[in-house]
Amino acid sequence: MRDVTLEFPCGSPAQWRPAETMELSREQQCWLLDPQSLTAKLKHRSRQFRVSLIGQQFAQLFADEQRSLQVTDAAVVREVLLCCDNQPWVFARSILPESTLGEEQLGLAQLGDNPLGEHLFRQPDLTRSDIEVSRFPTDSAMARLNTQLTGRHHALFGRRSIFSAAGQQCLVAEIFLSPCPLYQAQ
Repeated sequence: MRDVTLEFPCGSPAQWRPAETMELSREQQCWLLDPQSLTAKLKHRSRQFRVSLIGQQFAQLFADEQRSLQVTDAAVVREVLLCCDNQPWVFARSILPESTLGEEQLGLAQLGDNPLGEHLFRQPDLTRSDIEVSRFPTDSAMARLNTQLTGRHHALFGRRSIFSAAGQQCLVAEIFLSPCPLYQAQ
Protein backbone atom coordinates (compact mmCIF):
# COMPACT_ATOMS: atom_id res chain seq x y z
CA MET A 1 0.00 0.00 0.00
CA ARG A 2 1.23 3.47 -0.82
CA ASP A 3 2.10 5.67 2.14
CA VAL A 4 -0.92 7.99 2.01
CA THR A 5 -2.55 10.23 4.58
CA LEU A 6 -6.32 10.19 4.19
CA GLU A 7 -8.59 12.97 5.36
CA PHE A 8 -11.77 11.79 7.09
CA PRO A 9 -14.41 11.54 5.78
CA CYS A 10 -13.38 10.15 2.38
CA GLY A 11 -16.78 8.85 1.28
CA SER A 12 -18.95 10.55 -1.29
CA PRO A 13 -22.58 10.30 -2.39
CA ALA A 14 -23.39 7.70 -5.02
CA GLN A 15 -26.20 6.53 -7.27
CA TRP A 16 -27.21 3.25 -5.62
CA ARG A 17 -29.46 0.94 -7.62
CA PRO A 18 -31.02 -2.49 -7.16
CA ALA A 19 -28.47 -5.08 -8.31
CA GLU A 20 -30.84 -6.61 -10.86
CA THR A 21 -30.92 -3.31 -12.80
CA MET A 22 -27.18 -3.49 -13.56
CA GLU A 23 -25.42 -5.67 -16.09
CA LEU A 24 -22.69 -7.46 -14.15
CA SER A 25 -20.16 -10.10 -15.17
CA ARG A 26 -19.98 -13.41 -13.32
CA GLU A 27 -16.92 -12.24 -11.35
CA GLN A 28 -18.61 -8.94 -10.46
CA GLN A 29 -21.69 -10.82 -9.26
CA CYS A 30 -19.49 -13.13 -7.17
CA TRP A 31 -18.12 -10.13 -5.26
CA LEU A 32 -21.00 -7.66 -5.31
CA LEU A 33 -23.94 -9.97 -4.64
CA ASP A 34 -22.42 -12.44 -2.16
CA PRO A 35 -24.69 -12.33 0.92
CA GLN A 36 -22.06 -13.83 3.23
CA SER A 37 -19.46 -11.95 5.29
CA LEU A 38 -17.04 -9.96 3.14
CA THR A 39 -14.56 -10.02 6.02
CA ALA A 40 -14.58 -13.84 6.01
CA LYS A 41 -14.18 -13.88 2.22
CA LEU A 42 -11.21 -11.49 2.34
CA LYS A 43 -9.54 -13.46 5.14
CA HIS A 44 -9.94 -16.64 3.10
CA ARG A 45 -8.41 -15.01 0.00
CA SER A 46 -5.30 -13.61 1.72
CA ARG A 47 -2.48 -14.63 4.02
CA GLN A 48 -2.79 -11.44 6.09
CA PHE A 49 -5.96 -9.42 6.64
CA ARG A 50 -6.25 -6.19 8.58
CA VAL A 51 -8.58 -3.26 9.06
CA SER A 52 -7.11 0.22 8.81
CA LEU A 53 -9.36 2.74 10.53
CA ILE A 54 -9.55 6.04 8.65
CA GLY A 55 -11.96 7.63 11.10
CA GLN A 56 -15.03 7.12 13.25
CA GLN A 57 -17.04 10.05 14.58
CA PHE A 58 -20.39 11.80 14.46
CA ALA A 59 -20.85 13.40 11.06
CA GLN A 60 -23.57 14.67 8.77
CA LEU A 61 -24.91 11.99 6.46
CA PHE A 62 -25.44 12.14 2.71
CA ALA A 63 -29.08 12.51 1.69
CA ASP A 64 -29.22 8.95 0.29
CA GLU A 65 -27.88 7.57 3.60
CA GLN A 66 -30.52 9.49 5.57
CA ARG A 67 -33.25 8.14 3.29
CA SER A 68 -32.00 4.56 3.52
CA LEU A 69 -31.88 4.53 7.32
CA GLN A 70 -34.82 6.92 7.71
CA VAL A 71 -32.85 9.21 10.02
CA THR A 72 -32.53 12.97 9.95
CA ASP A 73 -29.83 13.49 12.56
CA ALA A 74 -26.11 13.00 12.31
CA ALA A 75 -24.85 9.52 13.07
CA VAL A 76 -21.49 7.93 13.63
CA VAL A 77 -19.70 7.50 10.34
CA ARG A 78 -17.00 4.83 10.29
CA GLU A 79 -14.61 4.61 7.36
CA VAL A 80 -12.00 1.88 7.00
CA LEU A 81 -9.78 0.18 4.48
CA LEU A 82 -9.95 -3.60 4.39
CA CYS A 83 -6.45 -4.72 3.48
CA CYS A 84 -5.29 -8.08 2.17
CA ASP A 85 -1.58 -8.84 2.15
CA ASN A 86 -0.87 -5.17 2.86
CA GLN A 87 -2.93 -3.87 -0.09
CA PRO A 88 -6.24 -2.03 0.28
CA TRP A 89 -8.92 -4.14 -1.42
CA VAL A 90 -12.04 -2.40 -0.05
CA PHE A 91 -13.00 1.04 1.22
CA ALA A 92 -15.93 0.66 3.62
CA ARG A 93 -18.23 3.39 4.96
CA SER A 94 -20.63 2.40 7.71
CA ILE A 95 -23.39 4.52 9.20
CA LEU A 96 -24.11 3.71 12.84
CA PRO A 97 -27.03 5.56 14.44
CA GLU A 98 -26.41 6.43 18.09
CA SER A 99 -28.93 3.83 19.29
CA THR A 100 -27.08 1.13 17.32
CA LEU A 101 -23.76 2.04 18.92
CA GLY A 102 -25.36 1.95 22.37
CA GLU A 103 -26.80 -1.56 21.91
CA GLU A 104 -24.65 -3.70 24.20
CA GLN A 105 -25.47 -6.97 22.42
CA LEU A 106 -23.89 -5.66 19.20
CA GLY A 107 -20.66 -4.47 20.85
CA LEU A 108 -19.95 -1.82 18.21
CA ALA A 109 -19.02 1.16 20.39
CA GLN A 110 -15.30 0.31 20.63
CA LEU A 111 -14.54 -1.43 17.33
CA GLY A 112 -11.26 0.34 16.60
CA ASP A 113 -9.34 -1.72 14.02
CA ASN A 114 -11.64 -4.71 14.43
CA PRO A 115 -13.85 -5.66 11.47
CA LEU A 116 -17.49 -4.60 11.77
CA GLY A 117 -18.54 -7.60 9.68
CA GLU A 118 -17.28 -10.09 12.25
CA HIS A 119 -19.41 -8.47 14.94
CA LEU A 120 -22.49 -8.34 12.74
CA PHE A 121 -22.30 -11.88 11.40
CA ARG A 122 -22.05 -13.24 14.98
CA GLN A 123 -25.54 -11.92 15.74
CA PRO A 124 -28.10 -14.73 15.84
CA ASP A 125 -30.91 -12.47 14.61
CA LEU A 126 -28.95 -10.75 11.80
CA THR A 127 -30.89 -9.86 8.68
CA ARG A 128 -29.68 -8.01 5.62
CA SER A 129 -31.61 -5.87 3.17
CA ASP A 130 -31.34 -6.39 -0.56
CA ILE A 131 -27.93 -5.40 -1.88
CA GLU A 132 -27.75 -2.18 -3.88
CA VAL A 133 -24.92 -1.60 -6.35
CA SER A 134 -23.21 1.52 -7.66
CA ARG A 135 -20.62 2.21 -10.31
CA PHE A 136 -18.19 5.01 -9.47
CA PRO A 137 -16.97 6.69 -12.69
CA THR A 138 -13.34 7.62 -13.27
CA ASP A 139 -14.00 11.26 -12.28
CA SER A 140 -15.58 10.32 -8.91
CA ALA A 141 -14.05 10.90 -5.49
CA MET A 142 -13.87 7.12 -4.99
CA ALA A 143 -11.89 6.61 -8.22
CA ARG A 144 -9.51 9.39 -7.14
CA LEU A 145 -9.13 7.71 -3.72
CA ASN A 146 -8.35 4.44 -5.51
CA THR A 147 -5.67 6.19 -7.59
CA GLN A 148 -4.20 7.77 -4.46
CA LEU A 149 -4.06 4.39 -2.68
CA THR A 150 -3.11 2.05 -5.51
CA GLY A 151 -1.73 4.14 -8.37
CA ARG A 152 -4.41 2.73 -10.68
CA HIS A 153 -7.20 4.78 -12.22
CA HIS A 154 -10.47 3.27 -13.42
CA ALA A 155 -14.16 3.12 -12.61
CA LEU A 156 -15.05 1.17 -9.46
CA PHE A 157 -17.97 -0.89 -8.22
CA GLY A 158 -19.50 -0.81 -4.78
CA ARG A 159 -22.35 -2.37 -2.89
CA ARG A 160 -24.34 -1.46 0.17
CA SER A 161 -27.04 -2.88 2.37
CA ILE A 162 -28.68 -2.39 5.72
CA PHE A 163 -27.88 -4.86 8.47
CA SER A 164 -30.43 -5.34 11.26
CA ALA A 165 -29.81 -7.10 14.57
CA ALA A 166 -30.86 -6.64 18.20
CA GLY A 167 -33.58 -4.23 17.05
CA GLN A 168 -30.98 -1.88 15.51
CA GLN A 169 -29.80 -1.02 11.99
CA CYS A 170 -26.61 0.09 10.32
CA LEU A 171 -25.86 0.91 6.71
CA VAL A 172 -22.68 -0.56 5.25
CA ALA A 173 -21.22 0.49 1.88
CA GLU A 174 -18.21 -1.35 0.45
CA ILE A 175 -16.31 0.03 -2.56
CA PHE A 176 -13.97 -2.46 -4.20
CA LEU A 177 -10.51 -1.07 -5.01
CA SER A 178 -8.11 -2.07 -7.82
CA PRO A 179 -6.31 -4.97 -6.09
CA CYS A 180 -9.61 -6.84 -5.53
CA PRO A 181 -10.04 -9.85 -7.86
CA LEU A 182 -13.39 -8.37 -8.96
CA TYR A 183 -11.38 -6.44 -11.60
CA GLN A 184 -9.10 -9.26 -12.81
CA ALA A 185 -11.28 -10.07 -15.81
CA GLN A 186 -11.19 -6.44 -17.05
